[in-house]
Amino acid sequence: MNNLLERIGLPLLVQISIECWNELLLLLLIFVMVLSTRRDRSGGEETGSSAVPLTKELIFFYSGTFVYNLCDIAYIVFSGMPTMASFLIMRISSFLYYCSGEFLTLIYLQVVKKFISDIPGKTNLKKFISFFQYMQMPIILLLLITPFTGAVYRINENNEYVRSWGYYIWQTVTVITFAMIGIAVIVKWRRIKVFIRKVICIASLFIVTGIVCGHFTGISMTNIMVVFISILLFLFYEECKTRTIARNIKRLEQTKARLAESRLTMMTAQIKPHYIYNSMNVIRELCYSNPELAAETIAHFSGYLHGKIEAFSGNGLTTFEKEIDLVKEYIAIEYADDNKKFKVDFDLKCTDFKIPALTVQPLVENAVKHGIDRYSDKSLVSISSFEKDDNIVIAVTDNATAEEGDDSLFAEKRGIGLTNVAERLKLMCGGKLQISHDGTGTSARIMIPMG
Repeated sequence: MNNLLERIGLPLLVQISIECWNELLLLLLIFVMVLSTRRDRSGGEETGSSAVPLTKELIFFYSGTFVYNLCDIAYIVFSGMPTMASFLIMRISSFLYYCSGEFLTLIYLQVVKKFISDIPGKTNLKKFISFFQYMQMPIILLLLITPFTGAVYRINENNEYVRSWGYYIWQTVTVITFAMIGIAVIVKWRRIKVFIRKVICIASLFIVTGIVCGHFTGISMTNIMVVFISILLFLFYEECKTRTIARNIKRLEQTKARLAESRLTMMTAQIKPHYIYNSMNVIRELCYSNPELAAETIAHFSGYLHGKIEAFSGNGLTTFEKEIDLVKEYIAIEYADDNKKFKVDFDLKCTDFKIPALTVQPLVENAVKHGIDRYSDKSLVSISSFEKDDNIVIAVTDNATAEEGDDSLFAEKRGIGLTNVAERLKLMCGGKLQISHDGTGTSARIMIPMG
C-alpha cells in the first residue's frame, strides 16, 4: 500500500478507493434490477419493473459503468509499473475505458431518441438526435485506430498514459453532444415525461461537469460523476416504478370491473326467456307425439341449463370439452323439432385446453339461428379446433350463401352476444374473435395464444 501511495499519490489513492466502493454499489444495483425483472417476468404480470420505462437500458448503463470504473482503477494502479504484465494491462484497460465510455454515450443517445423523438409532429427533434449519433462514428473510428496510431492517447516508455490530439476531439464532441441534448430537453420540457426529463437533464449536467473538471485537474472526475448519476437514476427509477405499479393496479381493478360487468351482460344475453318458452313448448308437444324423445329432450334441456348456470357461477374458465358438451346439448334440443334438417359436423383436433365459458356455444347458436336455413338438409354448421401459429383456433363455419347485410352471422357480429364473447376472450385469456364472410358462408374464429 505504501509503494502504491508513493507511486500514484494521495489524491489518486482516494479516487480509486471511492471507485472500488462504487463498483460494489454498481454490482448491487445490477443485481437488484436483474432480480426484480426476472421476478416480474416469472410472475407474468405487468405491475413490476418490466413495465417501467428504461429498465433494460439502466441495466446496460450500470454494466457499462462498472466496466468503465474497473478500467480506470486498473489504469491508475498499474500506471508506471515496469513489468510486462503491467504494460499489457495498461493498454487493455485504457482501450476498454474509452470504449465503455463511448458505449455509455451511445446508450444515452438511444434512450433520448426512443423517449423524446416519439413526440407527435417532432420529426426535426428526431433528426437532431440522429445527427449526434452519427457524430459518434468518427470518434469510434479514432478509438479503434488508437492502439496502433496513438490518436486519442498513448502509453509511453515509462508505461504511463499520455493524452494525444484525438483526445481533445473526443472531449469536444462529447461535451457538445450532452450539452445540446440537455438544451433540447429544456426547450421541449413540457412535452416530455417527468422521469425521462430528470434522467436526461441530470446525465447531461453531470457528464459535462465531470469532463470539464477532469480537463483542468488532470483527475478523471467523469467516473465519479457517472456513479452519482447511477445512484440518482436508481432513486428516480424506484419512484417511477412505484407510480407505474400503482397505475397498473388501478388498471387491473378497472379490468376486473369490466369483466364483472361483462359476465352480467353475458347472463342477460344467454338466458333468453323466449328460448326457454319455445323449448318447453316443443317438449310439451313431444309428450303427446313421442314420449321417449320428450324424455331425452328434457335430459338435454336440463344439461343445457346446468351448463349455463355452472358457467355463471364458476371462475369464468372452463374446459373445451365442457363447452363442446354444452354445444351438443343445444343441438340436441334443436333436433327435437323434426322439421329441422340442418347438419352439424365436428372436427376437433385439439381439445386439451381451457376457454372462457359460453364462447363457442353462442357462435353455434348464431350460426343456426341467423346463418343457415334450419329446415334445409343442405345446411351445414362445422365446428373445428386446431393449432396454428402458436394459437389454438376454434372455428364455427356455416355454408349460408346470403350476401353481406342479410340476416347472417356476419351481420350479427356487432350484436351484444358476440361483442360480449370478444370482450371476455380479450380480458380472460388474451384471445380474439374474428368473423369473416366470403359469399359461400360465414366463419367465426376464436384464437387463443398457446401457453
